[in-house]
Amino acid sequence: MIKTRAIVLHRFAYSDSSFIVKALTEECGVVSFIIKGAKRKESPFKGALDPLALSEVVFRQNPNAELQFIKEASIINWHGELRNSLLNLAVAQVMAEIVLRYAPPATPIPEEFALLKQALEEFDSPAAGATGADSVFSRWLLNICDLWGYHLELGVCSRCEKVLTEPAADFFPESGALICKQCQGVQSARARAETLQGLWELNLAQNNPEQALQKLTGRDFVENALLSYLRNHIGFLKEIHSLSWLQEVRKLCSAQST
Repeated sequence: MIKTRAIVLHRFAYSDSSFIVKALTEECGVVSFIIKGAKRKESPFKGALDPLALSEVVFRQNPNAELQFIKEASIINWHGELRNSLLNLAVAQVMAEIVLRYAPPATPIPEEFALLKQALEEFDSPAAGATGADSVFSRWLLNICDLWGYHLELGVCSRCEKVLTEPAADFFPESGALICKQCQGVQSARARAETLQGLWELNLAQNNPEQALQKLTGRDFVENALLSYLRNHIGFLKEIHSLSWLQEVRKLCSAQST
């Protein structure tokens, strides 16, 4: 038997009473489970296998089976505060889907587990609120890029290789290149000013980890730029369906704040 912590990435109906759950486990990586009778009111798994829940699961791994059977599951953190913020919930769903789509199945990836667990905990903090978790997704994207071999250097001009002392003059998500004002010359910037300022703030936060970055300038633009950079490297063939929902939630939150 394997006993491990697991973050539920995705869940969908299998029958009138059962679910199929895909979870990122600390010991075994991404594992697919079939949960028979999970929809019943008396199910012992109630809540423990909800999407984005952190739970402890016990199962016997069958290397010849695509779906594993869970013997026990108990909630460690349901992330109730996270679920109270529609925007943070939508972002967390995108993070979970990125791991589900691109992480290798049945391969231990403890660093990815730790990163996602930490991000969900930050979103779940009572202090997160509307803007308290502004930089969580951007910092998670930077860390995932590092783990998957696509390090993004935010503090150096990619052309002259000099250390930046102010926000970059432009950013190219295709290559991840940042260029300084001197190298840009008279050319017009493609990136928005908010994106460049936000990337600069992330760079400062990386160099001063003891100073927590809460409010991030141009949150949506920075996240889109980093997502574009990551997907330019890992490929666009696997569609991230939850991105469409995130865009709709952003519009709704923007309309409510005006």
